[in-house]
This record gives sequence, structure tokens and C-alpha cells, in this order.
Amino acid sequence: MQSWLEKFASRPQRAILLFSLVLLLAGNWLLPLTDRDETRFAEASREMLQRSDFVVPWFNGQWRFDKPVLIYWCQMASYQVFGENPFGARLPSVLFTVGTALIIVRWGQKVTTPKNAFLAGAFFVAGLHVAIIGRVATADMAMVFFSTLAVYSGWELTRPDQTQRRLWWWLFYVTLAFGFLAKGPVAWLPVGGMILGRIFRKADFRLPLVETVFGLLLATALAACWGIPALLQTNGEYFNVGMGEHVLRRSTGIIDGHGLKGSLGFIATFPLYFLTFLVSFLPWTFRKPVELIPWWHQQRSKGTGRYFLATLWYRVCFILNVPLKIWRWWPKRQNDGLGWYLLIQSLLVFLVFSFVRTKLPHYTMPAFPCIALWLALQLKDDANAFAWFSTRLKIMCAVVLAFMLIGCPIFARFLLTEDLWTQLRPQIKPETKIACFGYTEPSLVWKFRGITTNLVRLEEEKNIPVLARQFLTNPPPLILILPTKDLAQLPDTNGLQFSAHGLDMVKFKNWNLTAIVRPANH
Repeated sequence: MQSWLEKFASRPQRAILLFSLVLLLAGNWLLPLTDRDETRFAEASREMLQRSDFVVPWFNGQWRFDKPVLIYWCQMASYQVFGENPFGARLPSVLFTVGTALIIVRWGQKVTTPKNAFLAGAFFVAGLHVAIIGRVATADMAMVFFSTLAVYSGWELTRPDQTQRRLWWWLFYVTLAFGFLAKGPVAWLPVGGMILGRIFRKADFRLPLVETVFGLLLATALAACWGIPALLQTNGEYFNVGMGEHVLRRSTGIIDGHGLKGSLGFIATFPLYFLTFLVSFLPWTFRKPVELIPWWHQQRSKGTGRYFLATLWYRVCFILNVPLKIWRWWPKRQNDGLGWYLLIQSLLVFLVFSFVRTKLPHYTMPAFPCIALWLALQLKDDANAFAWFSTRLKIMCAVVLAFMLIGCPIFARFLLTEDLWTQLRPQIKPETKIACFGYTEPSLVWKFRGITTNLVRLEEEKNIPVLARQFLTNPPPLILILPTKDLAQLPDTNGLQFSAHGLDMVKFKNWNLTAIVRPANH
């Protein structure tokens, strides 16, 4: 008898759409924007709206060149409908994540059963890292969406018997253009997978040279429709910083301590992503090796040493579920062109970012849709797969929903910026001047710029008393925020005082801050 989940999965596109929206939208209005990148993206989109500048992002009155413009456009559109709030800032990422899952399901329906197509989409959406990043107000999921669409359309485009080549050609190269606008040249990695397919499996991949060159020129021209105005408006700085700082320097150096310095550091961190994948793709990376259980129990009678080694191997097989599936699949690779293509696209992502010196776990997320579909294809003839899947899916959903709907409101009470904002919000007017010395998190800008029309001045922990005294010479209304320990060094603190204590999520450090408020009539 079919379970309710199996009946639900029998209509995979509707099922994954509903499931993804519930899982990823739940509680997004309860968790404040606390991550540095989230607040920078969200605030930059708001300032672009305020300036009516749809070409160059701004943050706190300065150009922001970190990423291309697409995610800012999406957040701006979301603000127009849902307002300038955490839900509106995060909605585009959620929709791109849902869209990626639907691409996987659509592709899966063409090559496997509806139930396994649903498995593929759920493997992606309910994987630990996607369940987190899929709701975060950054550019990552936009890039993953277009990268996945490029991998899918690239597969269809290169089929030797494809009867709709023109349609897939346009879709593939337009997708490359939008992928570039989402997060730069990394979105063009699927081209590399297609080229490798043509090199190693010529009979399975059709990739005419002239057609490919014209397609790449089209994708470049479409991206240039935004890129050229952005370069002209910023006198070339968008390219110099965006490509030089955030592409080339990340590739060859360490940014914000995300990596280890030196040759030994590079060697030590090279396999990092192959290890973090075991956590990022939870709960699908672990599975009890049922076929080993009888053998494992048999070793008990052969001595303690044999049983210990057997137990060790049993645990390894439990942890390395996906790598061992690849190992078993490897002899069949010549007869599985799609499986080969999915894995080669995934491997390309892992290898490229393994060579990049700056390392963050989410960099390899463009590979996750391919791995999700590949894994679902391997389970097509596994009678126990759905029972294994459904147990983990229920646990994952329960954990995510409990954290977002119950944990987030509790967690928000301990955040420093939230405590500060709750106390100071009634004191802020559009004309209020605000400075914060020593505590410089972008979340302050996101909060305060929602009311004040002035820029928020942020300064690091250098000469705080001197800077504070200078700022207090400004006419009211003003708000000065500084570490409480530096308050005694100010000779005149005339004004209202508010004390805030809480956790800085970025540095994971507790702070004690004091805010000096001088109203307009002070």
C-alpha cells in the first residue's frame, strides 16, 4: 500500500513546488538579517531603489562591486511587492532555489520515474546546505539556478538526435548571459563540461565549433548590455574590483581568512570540498550498508581484531554512501552517458574551486543539482530507497521548521544589533546622524538606513574616544554608539544613554555597547 508521501511524489512537479515553498519560506520573516553578506545585498538593493540607479549597486553611499547586478534587480522587485524587510530580501533566493528543484524534477521526469524525479528534487532542496543557503539574501542561488539550467539545456543541445536544436541553443546561451549577471564567470563552468563530453565521448556529444563560438559571442553581448554601462558609470572600477578583487584575488590569495596561506596551506585545503560535501549534502550522504550487515555479524565469531576491522569498514561505508555508489557505478560509465555527464559537471565544479585559494563551503553548490539527479537515478531499482529517503526527509523538515518557526524568535533576542535597534528605533528620525565606532557590522546600516536619510558612519576600533568627541560636536539630532568600555574616556556624554548587550553573529562574540542619543530639541 502506498504511503501518503509516495502518493504526493507521484505528481513530482506540483509536489516539489509545494514542498520547497513551505520548507524555504517558513519563518523567513522571523529571522533578522544578521549575516554580513545578507545585509550588504539587502541594503544595496534598497539604496539602488532610492537612487533610481539600476546599473551600479550602492552600499551606505559607496559603490559596491562584489557581484554583478541580477540579484539586486530581483530584490528591488521583491521590495516593491513585499516591502523592504527580511522576507522581501530573501524571497528571490527562495524562488531561485525552488526553480532549480523544478529543473531537476523536469529533467528527472524525462529519464526516470516520477517518484525518482521527486527524489532528485528533494535531495537538492532538503540537503543541509541548500536548506540554509536557499533562503539567504545573497547571489548564490541565482547563480545555482542558471548554472543548473545551463547544464540541463547544454545536455539537450549536445544530443546528436536533438530535433529542437535552435530552441536549446538559444536557451543555453541566454542562460549563460543571465548566469554571468548573477555571479560572474563561474556560471560558465557548464561549457567546460560540454567540451569534456565532446573530447572524451565524441559519439555522444554534438558541439559544432562555429555554432559554439557564435553562442558564446551572443552570451557575452547580452551580458555586456549591463556591463558596458556599469563600466562607463564607474570609470572601469566595476571590472577592476569585481574581476580583480573578487575573482582573481580569491583564486590566487586568501580573503577574510577563508583558507590557509602558503604552499602547505594550499595542499592541506585542496581536498576540503570533498570532505565538506559529506556534511553539506546531509542527510543523503549517510546510509546504512544493509548488504554488509550479515558479513559484519559473522566477523564477531572470528575474533576481536577481525570484528573491530569489520566494524570500522562498516562505519566507513555508512559515511561514504555517495562515493561508494560512484565507485560501484564506475565500471558502467560507458553505457551511462547522462550519469557520466552529471558527474563530470560536478567534478569540474569541485576541482575548479579546490584550486581557488579562498575557500568557503558554499562555493561548490552548483554541483549539488547534478549530484542530486545522479543519486536519484542510481536508486531507480532500489526497493528500499523510498523508505530510507522518507525517514530522512521527515527528520530534515522537522529540524528546519522547528528552527525557523520556534528557534528563530528565541535566537533573535540574543542578537546585539536587534537589542540595539529595539531600544533606539523610537529615537531615530529621518534627519538623525548616526555613528558607530568599534562595532561595524553592516546590519546596523540595514536597520538604521530604513529610517534615517543620512549615511551611517562606521569606524574600526582605532582612536575611538577621539572620533567620538569629534562626532559629538555635530548639531543634534544624533546617535553615537561605542563599546561601553570606552565611555569613561569621554569628558561629556550629555544626552540619553542606552545600553545594549548581545551576540555579534559574524565574529561570534558578545559585546557591551552604549548609545548616546541627543534629540533635535536637546
